[in-house]
Amino acid sequence: MADTTAADPQQEFARAFGDALRQYFDSLGKGSTEAATLLGLEERNGKNRLNTYFRDTPTGRRTEPSAQILYLACTKLPRFNFEYAGYRISAVKVKGRRGRKESSDQIPFTFDRQFDLAMDAGNVNVKVKRPSGKIEVVVSLDAKAS
Repeated sequence: MADTTAADPQQEFARAFGDALRQYFDSLGKGSTEAATLLGLEERNGKNRLNTYFRDTPTGRRTEPSAQILYLACTKLPRFNFEYAGYRISAVKVKGRRGRKESSDQIPFTFDRQFDLAMDAGNVNVKVKRPSGKIEVVVSLDAKAS
């Protein structure tokens, strides 16, 4: 059968991704079921879904990877990458940013008093930070209560 998809960039991308993913799991000795588990996909549907990326259909086409599968492969599989059109595609964690982490050591802050900022009785410092997905407010008071 003649390869009619050679000039189709979407098919070239699908093949580059699928072949690299298959080689990655082969190098680990993992089958489709184990691969689906590593990616956090539901076992049966995940296995079937991954198989569509590994093989051409009878018409010679390859299933194009969804954004979810690209994300999962590049972030959950250590050192997974693939090359397409002269680019190496992988995921690198941005320095200084960490995944969302729920903090259990936060305590509620209630303040039912007033302080007079016109008097030189102390200092009030307020810092506002806006990390991804939340707002942090830090209030520190160095004053004498009256």
